[in-house]
Amino acid sequence: MVFQEFTASVIRGGSILLVVGAIGLNGCATVGPKSITAGRATYTEVIDRTENEQILNVLVRMRYDETVGMISVASITANLRFRAQAGAQFGVGDDANFTGNLVPLSAGVAYEENPTISYIPLNGEDFTRRMISPISTNEWVLMEGLIDHPGLMLELVVHRINGLRNPVYGEQTSSLAFARFIELYEQLRRVGVLDIVQTPEAVKEGIYLWDIHDYKNTHDESVREFLELLGIDVVPDGSQILLPLREAVGRSKSEIHVQPRSAYQVLRVFGHGIEVPSPHLDAGIIEPLNATVQERRPHVTIRSSEERPDDAMVQIRFRDWWFYIDATDTQSKRAFSFLRTFIGMRLADTAAGQQGPVLTIPAN
Repeated sequence: MVFQEFTASVIRGGSILLVVGAIGLNGCATVGPKSITAGRATYTEVIDRTENEQILNVLVRMRYDETVGMISVASITANLRFRAQAGAQFGVGDDANFTGNLVPLSAGVAYEENPTISYIPLNGEDFTRRMISPISTNEWVLMEGLIDHPGLMLELVVHRINGLRNPVYGEQTSSLAFARFIELYEQLRRVGVLDIVQTPEAVKEGIYLWDIHDYKNTHDESVREFLELLGIDVVPDGSQILLPLREAVGRSKSEIHVQPRSAYQVLRVFGHGIEVPSPHLDAGIIEPLNATVQERRPHVTIRSSEERPDDAMVQIRFRDWWFYIDATDTQSKRAFSFLRTFIGMRLADTAAGQQGPVLTIPAN
């Protein structure tokens, strides 16, 4: 609450109304911009922090095989209420008893900010469908621009590619062929030999293409091995190679067939980076990861501690333990930021279009 006050030492007819009116006009002129400056930053900070906490809570609960839920902030309405006030003090008796201690006239204006926040629970058929439906090629191509390592992006979202099975956090044994494919993909993307493009014909079909170019005399062997791993029947002679990306199962000699993961599976992948407390494993509250999962490096490391962490990017309390991402763990912070963007992209339309129930809570 902000209170502005004016004090005068002389009382004249009509002065109270004039003073209060002047203060009211001044308050209206300055309170609005000031409230936006203070309020907008505060609301943004709180929403950002609680959104991070909500996603971390989902990851932890999924790792513990417990039910999860999410809500979206639908709107924030901040109502400003102004009020003017005036007062006068008069002494009775000898002047020496109150001289210098009275304010003959006081007047001021005050305002209160009363925010109302509306939430939308994310559930229902559309929410479930978005969580379990495969990530589209368009989505992962767009998201690849959010991460420094395109190979990690592909490793995260792809279940199979041209018959090569991705063993990350699955029940399969490690695939040396897939690991080598990811290594070559990362290398060729970083040196600019492999780009993701759309030709006019591809735009009409709604597909993307891998454009392999400018590799002669420098990356011939890498391109040759890359194509052999994918089973592509093309001889790399230095000319441009265009390979359409299609969402399909199985191998192709002229196209790249991609079978992507779902948003739910991506969350499970991130959840396997949680350092589970030993007491929870010993008590059977949570199952340990199998050997195949343990030998793979996690995309994000979520630490656990009985004591509240001193410096964390995000932290939550669950089953009497703290789970958090350390503020000094740059790789995990980047991966978590990517995950939040991805979840926001996948669920944004759900939150905007979902019909009730809407939970509205006065903040004061």
